[in-house]
Amino acid sequence: MYKKALLINEHGNEFYGFTTESFKATTGELIFNTAMTGFVEILSDPSYENQIICFTSSHIGNYGLNEIDMESNKPRVQAAIANSFSYKTSSWRSQDSVTNWLNKYEIPFSGGFDTRMITKFLRTNGSSMFALGVDITSKDLLKLLKNAKNIIGDNSAITAGSSNSVNKNAEGKIGILDLGSKRSIEKVLNNYGYSSVLINPKKTSEEIINMQLKGLIISNGPGDPRALNAVIKCIKSLIGKLPIFGICLGHQILSLSCGLEVNKMEFGHHGSNHPVRVTGIENALITSQNHGFAVEAIPKNFKHEKFGEILAYAINLYDGTNQGILIEDSNAYSVQFHPEAGPGTNDGIKVFEPFFKMIKDSNA
Repeated sequence: MYKKALLINEHGNEFYGFTTESFKATTGELIFNTAMTGFVEILSDPSYENQIICFTSSHIGNYGLNEIDMESNKPRVQAAIANSFSYKTSSWRSQDSVTNWLNKYEIPFSGGFDTRMITKFLRTNGSSMFALGVDITSKDLLKLLKNAKNIIGDNSAITAGSSNSVNKNAEGKIGILDLGSKRSIEKVLNNYGYSSVLINPKKTSEEIINMQLKGLIISNGPGDPRALNAVIKCIKSLIGKLPIFGICLGHQILSLSCGLEVNKMEFGHHGSNHPVRVTGIENALITSQNHGFAVEAIPKNFKHEKFGEILAYAINLYDGTNQGILIEDSNAYSVQFHPEAGPGTNDGIKVFEPFFKMIKDSNA
């Protein structure tokens, strides 16, 4: 027997789906994701904490789940909605269904939604906080929403990762400041022959320097980068002292550490088909992205008094937003997209190469 699923925001805008599931009502920032594959990677990406995903692809879960594809050890989304979820899988790689997996971790999900209408609504009105429930009244969901944790000021990146507070045998490895790092980043480093260590974001700059790392990656992660004051302060102290590469949230953290501005986007970039133009690369890169904040335009000839000239070297070809900064004098750079291709094309992997060159040059 189908039940009515209700999705509502603080202004009373309602959308309805239908489901056979029973789940506890929840809240989160509603965003839409345009990827047509990679739903296991998306659902397990820590960057989606405190978010409800609206999948624009028609059938979610049709090829099932394989643990190799997971970006963390469990689903990290607040909830997920779609036109339909597949309870049966049809792939030789499948170890389980996505629906079983979500139920195991008590993650709310529901099909039966008009995702095209919801996506058009978000593109017109912007992303915002929503509540999702089943067999529940609008009044009860609005009460829940009133006390919800908002995405603005959300500092959940501090606890989103899996790093321990003690990092032994870090010398000579690449450190990943773990703000909710995806496993794909570690896989890329391993494929290039580097060992890595996850670093708790509560570590101080002095502690990180004492690890004697080859270089530092500032990882992806959830929430509002502007709320991570201690992390920003730490990175500001590290710039110029070791090679640094920022990815997604890490790009925003590096930018904030240099005095640049980061602001909330209307509905963000969430998908695996975003074209990016990178200076020095002839063809546009088709990239995977997941972010709701963006670095504001950098003034021409912008020079930081301590770190040197800061260049914007990559832009999103959809809307012209910043997709990367370079601080050549301080051996630091970043990208807004996900170069590790989990999910997405392999176009962006080449963006790791300057980081590896920085490591070799600084070691030399």
